[in-house]
Amino acid sequence: MLVPRASDNESDVETRVIAVKTTRPEAPASHIDRSDILMAALASSPVTMMLAPAGYGKTSVIASCVSLLEMDHTVVYYQCDRFDESPRLMVRACEEKLGLAAQEVSSSLSDMEAVATLLEHVRQQDAQFVLIIDNVEYLDFEESRAIATLLLRYRPANLKLVFSGRYLPFARGSIGLLPDITWLTTRDLSFSIAEFNALLERQQLTLPSAEVPSLLRKMQGWPAGLALWLMAWRCAGMPERWSGELGLYEVSDYLRGEVITNLAGPLRDLMCLCAVLGTFHDDLVKAVAPDIYAAADMQGLLALGLYLQEVPGRPEWFRMDPIVAQCLSRLRPADWRRDIHLRAFNWFRDRNDAIAALFHAGQSDHGAIDSGWMAQQSDSILASLDTQGLTVWFDQLNEDQLYTSPDLMQIACWTHLLTNRLDAAQNLIERLSLVPGIDEAGLIALKGYMAGSRGELTRAERQCRQALEMLPAERFSLRFLTASMLALVSLAHRDLDGSRIWNRFALDIARKSRQSALEGMAHLDHARIEFNRGHASRCLSVLTQGHEVLEASPHGGNSLAYARLQILKATVGWITGYNDEPTDAALTQALLLCEERSDPAAAYGYAIRALNLMGQGQYSLALNVLDDGERRLQEQQVDFVAYAWLHTVRSNIWISQKKFRRAHDCLEALLEDADSAGVARCEYSALLPGFSTLTLSRLHLMAGRPEVCLDLTDRWLRHTPDGFMSVFIRMIRAGALMTLQQPAEAMRQIDVVKKTFRAEGVNQQLQSWLPGLVAFLDLPKVELNPAHEPSSALSERERDVLNLMAQGMSNQAIADQLYISLHTVKTHARKINVKLGTGSRTQAIHKAKELMLI
Repeated sequence: MLVPRASDNESDVETRVIAVKTTRPEAPASHIDRSDILMAALASSPVTMMLAPAGYGKTSVIASCVSLLEMDHTVVYYQCDRFDESPRLMVRACEEKLGLAAQEVSSSLSDMEAVATLLEHVRQQDAQFVLIIDNVEYLDFEESRAIATLLLRYRPANLKLVFSGRYLPFARGSIGLLPDITWLTTRDLSFSIAEFNALLERQQLTLPSAEVPSLLRKMQGWPAGLALWLMAWRCAGMPERWSGELGLYEVSDYLRGEVITNLAGPLRDLMCLCAVLGTFHDDLVKAVAPDIYAAADMQGLLALGLYLQEVPGRPEWFRMDPIVAQCLSRLRPADWRRDIHLRAFNWFRDRNDAIAALFHAGQSDHGAIDSGWMAQQSDSILASLDTQGLTVWFDQLNEDQLYTSPDLMQIACWTHLLTNRLDAAQNLIERLSLVPGIDEAGLIALKGYMAGSRGELTRAERQCRQALEMLPAERFSLRFLTASMLALVSLAHRDLDGSRIWNRFALDIARKSRQSALEGMAHLDHARIEFNRGHASRCLSVLTQGHEVLEASPHGGNSLAYARLQILKATVGWITGYNDEPTDAALTQALLLCEERSDPAAAYGYAIRALNLMGQGQYSLALNVLDDGERRLQEQQVDFVAYAWLHTVRSNIWISQKKFRRAHDCLEALLEDADSAGVARCEYSALLPGFSTLTLSRLHLMAGRPEVCLDLTDRWLRHTPDGFMSVFIRMIRAGALMTLQQPAEAMRQIDVVKKTFRAEGVNQQLQSWLPGLVAFLDLPKVELNPAHEPSSALSERERDVLNLMAQGMSNQAIADQLYISLHTVKTHARKINVKLGTGSRTQAIHKAKELMLI
């Protein structure tokens, strides 16, 4: 053998220990097969580093792979533990698998020489081998890094290596530069929605469909957290509704047993401190708890990777996974936590980070905030558009604390307006009107925004203009919001040019004040304008711009605009087929962001999601989605105007099912005391009058009243011949003309529709959004312009992108390969789809192969 032979008794014990440590793991009965994660990694490179904290299913993945690997390899599995003080046992285990245990080798070999000799023996074999080293964090002896480097640098071609564990027990150093290593982390091991649904099916559990994405996001895809929550849910009797506390005890107990007890005292205290802070920086930790900071090693904690992630756009800032932070923070007394939050509030206040300061103030002592500081910071607080943080904070205040500060009342009122809680906002406006010496310009701005939210467009325009004239330049947040409302009012009046002028003005305010959240919102307003024009491609480009602005900002992801950009992007992607992921998945993710922010724009997302399902003929599921959306809005206590989209889509579903009376009743409730142009307007509302006209026209056509349909569509098109909704209103009009035996005029309308579809790359699938009508119209399939063959239409760079897409590379990988930005890659991908007449990456690759472009 390669290492000194022990005495007979010691050898017998060692043999038994090796037998235990090489026993291959068995997958739990309720697990799902995730072998593809590791198999794909080994297919792309011979070495895989699978490193993640406890509970990410690393050993379960290995268990699923062993039988597959054994088809072509000899597999050696070795589980490390605290008894591995040298590589001796691991070498012995490999020897036995290779049949080398009986060989006599000099006892003078060092550990390094023994490993090198083992590698040479493997090299001389004809077979293929896989060495899996699990729980690699226990290899913390003196030469562990040198041993690992030796295995990696001198690995024979017939040996594949898998290192699996919570972290590497040594600094990566030059290992990070070695080629042919695939690194699997929490991002790769977190559950996707599909995997979580597969787990539910495997365990024969049925969760309400709307709760699955929410729970997955709460747990950040953490497999152990999801499994523990499901266990708690089963023990609670599998209720339909549950509190946010469900599963926290089980998760806390797991973390205490698997994580906290394995840490030294100082590191344990430091980790609990970081959990209380949630998001932290070295200087912040040192300021709020200098004794804990001095006793522990912050870099050592970060190296362990214990549910900690870097905050995008904020160098040297880190964030603990929310569910883990929530559980670990409770391991410390409440008084201690409040004291830490108070110190953090003072630290952020001194650095003018108002939103972070408000968060910590809400967790400590509200008396720490003086009205002078609030007045000074009010514009910065509002400019963050962090309605989630503000809503949570204001919910913690009692009425006495709120009503004693006019500055607090104004910020609370804006928060209510932005989240469409109009009754609560109106109550505060009335109270503010009675405050002596109240800022008149700020009050008029509130009243103007309120009027716009209620659809009182004339009053909104007058008061917002008046507020803009009165507000000084330093009140940039209020100036921006009033300009944004004026842009929306112009949009509602179908004055797209006027809307764009106000939008440019708002964008200029945002850029001069250097407020990324406001700039993101300005891009959102611009995208709405382009969407209303029917310019889908331009709309997507503007949305991408806004997304990049917010992604580059430290707090951009918390902005109200971030969720709304995602909603509109998913919608345009559904219309054009330019989605990077399935429409339902994209909308689900966007809806989660909206719900976290109590954002009424969620109504729009639910409506589009239901339309998507309606187009697929899944009417019952579409109605369930609308019911879920209505329930969520009721829980958030938003104003009724937010429900308008849901009612209009529900009417369309009834029309598709030929339940015309129900469809009429839905619209009647919506249009009571108003025609379609008078529908109360909320966010994304500029499309609502056109959509209600489209729905009402469709109802009359399908119910056999084509003359009424023609009258409605004629009135709309006479005032709004262009624009997104007008395209589909023309489709309805064409159907009515066909019914009335006017085929020439019908085909003229269809030609206009087809021309727009070609120009904007509108996906053919969208025509199925009008079930029955498309077949009735017999619309020809929208094809590429025959004057432009795909082979000649694709640019050289688009061909490069297409070839790399065909190789299975991700958009980010293509960007790295071609030295271009991710945004540029997505733009090329959209153009490829338009030129090839396809709606997805898969379709584009298939079509390109048919045309012999690749």
